[in-house]
Formats: sequence, structure tokens, C-alpha cells
Amino acid sequence: MVHFVIQWDLPDQKANLTIYANKAKNDWLPTTLSHRGVIEIRNYRNPLEVTPQVAITIDFESLDDWRDFIDSQDYIRIMRELRILGCHNFTVNVWAPSKYFPESIRPEAKS
Repeated sequence: MVHFVIQWDLPDQKANLTIYANKAKNDWLPTTLSHRGVIEIRNYRNPLEVTPQVAITIDFESLDDWRDFIDSQDYIRIMRELRILGCHNFTVNVWAPSKYFPESIRPEAKS
């Protein structure tokens, strides 16, 4: 699994926030979820109300699926639309499984 993290700050203009929320719910998230290899998307808001204000994580089945997504016209369009609406201060990270601990580690079930 590949863990893709994108963070940014929201638009300053209130009118653009309304458009942003609508586009996220009705376009960007469904479009991303329909891409081959996407396992899930999680959305986060910074409770400290400092930069970055928003983070999303997108989990992909493989590095090839992630590469295909970031090369896609959908990803290019979504990122362009975020910038047009006034989102800024983007940071992006991609994480692939560790060679030494490739599987999730969880606490044992308590009796």
C-alpha cells in the first residue's frame, strides 16, 4: 500500500469556500475514489487552526497506481482548481511500505 498525503491552506474568500466544499463533495472526492487502485481517502482539519489547515490521505494499492493517478488528467485538473479557488501552501508526501516492516503492526487483543 502507498500512503499519499497532501496538505494545504483554504481559500481566504468566503464565497470560494462554498464552491470548494461543493466541488470536494460532488466532484474531487468521487473522482479520486473511482481511480484505479485507490483504497480509501481520509480528510483532516487542523484543530489548532494553523497552517496547514487541511490534510487528506489517499491510500493506493501500489506505487504504480499512485503514479498513474498523479499523471492523470483528473489529478492535474483537481490541483489546478484548488489553486484557482485560492488554496495555497501545498505540501505533498508519498510513503511506500518499509522494507523491514511492510505490514501494519497492531496491539494484541486484550482478554
